[in-house]
Amino acid sequence: MTVSAMASVAEINGTPLPFGGSIERFHLEPRCRVCRDDDLRRKVNELLATGSSYAMIVRALELDNAALDKCDQVTIDRVPNHTARHFPVQNVAQATYRQILERRAEQNGIDFVTGVATALTPMAFFETVMLKAFEALVDPDTKVDVSAGMIAAARLQALLDSRTEQPDLAKLKRKVTEIAEAVRTTVPREMWADIVAKLEEPERPLHHVDDVSDDLAEAYEPDDFDDSSYDY
Repeated sequence: MTVSAMASVAEINGTPLPFGGSIERFHLEPRCRVCRDDDLRRKVNELLATGSSYAMIVRALELDNAALDKCDQVTIDRVPNHTARHFPVQNVAQATYRQILERRAEQNGIDFVTGVATALTPMAFFETVMLKAFEALVDPDTKVDVSAGMIAAARLQALLDSRTEQPDLAKLKRKVTEIAEAVRTTVPREMWADIVAKLEEPERPLHHVDDVSDDLAEAYEPDDFDDSSYDY
């Protein structure tokens, strides 16, 4: 059943919704300070879809809040609740993009709750573009020509080839675990602290083979070996 169909048969406060109505026109959750007002809900949803932080949304509603009783005002604590519970129902596609925005913003250390900047990041932008393109691609009416298919096949093969050259991380993880267990069961307990301290030392660059040879040559000069000092 589609969202519109569900809205047609749903009831709010015991009043049936008219058939053919849009779900966005009605108070889906009367207890929500955002949902109970059509204009507020529309403004909040539009700002959420365009990447505004929760603080920016509340500031944009200052005039609307001023006309409401304090208990009915939309606060920064109420916007996240609406975003998580009601926005995905009212705006399915936009909610998906909003989740991308917030996830990428969190990964990049951007405050999308109390911040003054938009939550939009380059990563979120590209991921959304990719998602939109995929939505168009899976549309039955979308046609993909042969040249685009060949390019996609070449990219896919290149990706598969690059992955085959990478080490098996699962095997490496198991090997490291086995080594750690071997050390734990073999090395005396009093030496564990020394091993941990050694592992925490800053990494030193590995010597090139030629550098190692030069170091050995300097350490053992021919003059250091006096044949007369040895008895045969």
